[in-house]
Amino acid sequence: MTLWAHQEEAVAFATARDAAMFHMGMGTGKTRCALEVARRTKAQRILVLCPLSVVAAWQSQIQLFAPEIVAIPLRKGSVRKKLEHAKAEVAKARAYGKPYAIVVNYESARSAPLGDWLRKVEHDLLVLDESHRIKSPNGTTSRWVSRLAQTCTRRLALTGTPMPHSPLDVYGQFRALAPTLFGWSFVRFRRQYAQMGGFQGKQVMGYQNMEQLREKLARFTFQADRSVLDLPDALHEHRKIDLTPKARRLYEDLDRDFTAQVETGEITAANALVKLLRLQQLTSGRVTVEQGDDLILQQVDTAKQDALRDLLEDLPGDEPVVVFGRFSSDLTAVHEAAKATGRASLELSGSRRELEAWQAGEAPVLAVQIQSGGTGIDLTRARYCCYLSTGFSLGDYEQSLARVHRPGQSRPVVYYHFVARDTIDEKVYRALRDRKQVVEAVLDGISNPTPTS
Repeated sequence: MTLWAHQEEAVAFATARDAAMFHMGMGTGKTRCALEVARRTKAQRILVLCPLSVVAAWQSQIQLFAPEIVAIPLRKGSVRKKLEHAKAEVAKARAYGKPYAIVVNYESARSAPLGDWLRKVEHDLLVLDESHRIKSPNGTTSRWVSRLAQTCTRRLALTGTPMPHSPLDVYGQFRALAPTLFGWSFVRFRRQYAQMGGFQGKQVMGYQNMEQLREKLARFTFQADRSVLDLPDALHEHRKIDLTPKARRLYEDLDRDFTAQVETGEITAANALVKLLRLQQLTSGRVTVEQGDDLILQQVDTAKQDALRDLLEDLPGDEPVVVFGRFSSDLTAVHEAAKATGRASLELSGSRRELEAWQAGEAPVLAVQIQSGGTGIDLTRARYCCYLSTGFSLGDYEQSLARVHRPGQSRPVVYYHFVARDTIDEKVYRALRDRKQVVEAVLDGISNPTPTS
């Protein structure tokens, strides 16, 4: 199959360097490009690190686009079992003189004894899929990947969201890709590009030297946004909902005093971060209540659930709909709203994996926990997508948007955002928008320079 024009440019960019990042929008074919890089550089020993949910997707992509490469997906079993399987399959591939690609999730890869073995192999090509997963400079996985990467001849990062929170997110990724770019000290990097202040001078108050950062990233980054795709239109609609007087009182009490009283117990927040979580949970209608020594989930409002039910009633009964939410209580609300309109519903979350059944048409409504369903899945069966809550991660949010609006989608897409008026919901969406503007300011204008040695 012929590469698209932007894919051909990406492959040429990466093959001219020992290290590169594909900052390419969801659906633009990053995986296909990575496999073509492997083919053109004649890589024999390939290691792909990725989220667990996309290990199987890599296996199918290898079989489709690079069938001469033996795919060795490590999906099931203990870390020790995965190591035994990898060793056995690698031995077979080498016996037949074939290149191979071990595909494993980040957490398993760094765990002993598999991690110790992987660091000794000296891979020809290391692919870091969804590389923003190693953005945390002090994270165990990020530090381990940085050490592993130095044993690999060529390194390639794939991401649609290199800066899910701030420009500082690039440090951990490029420490693995090209450590000479920013060095090994995150403190020094932060001092260069962040304006510090606040409590003990340890809070990021703003950013600086962004033009310099952009120029450095451009040396290793190929960028292609989703404008290269011929996709149908996408429309965003915010539906404002009003909390009931009771829920509004609880919200205001919790926001002001870090505590609120309900008939069955007390809602408390130990600190500001927990308060934000509780406030967002409350706008979705259910909240964690302390009842003696127990914690129970209590319903305090049905405004969003009712709004979702009204929307479903306006759609044909067999119309596929995806509904994202941050909390398990959001998913409960989806199922109850669907049931109230006579619709069957399925779920994709940490506890229920019913995506394939939904894709097969066994139910029109799919309730998706945003952190479980944002990466590596295809939701193009639906053209209608709803959000009861989003969380605070720009990366998770943008990934979720692209699950519905991607190649394979043939109809215009409509996103419905249910936002409780004058609450944390409005602040969350504003923060996601503002954070995106900061990220775009850094990435905007990154050119794809002529390859240099």
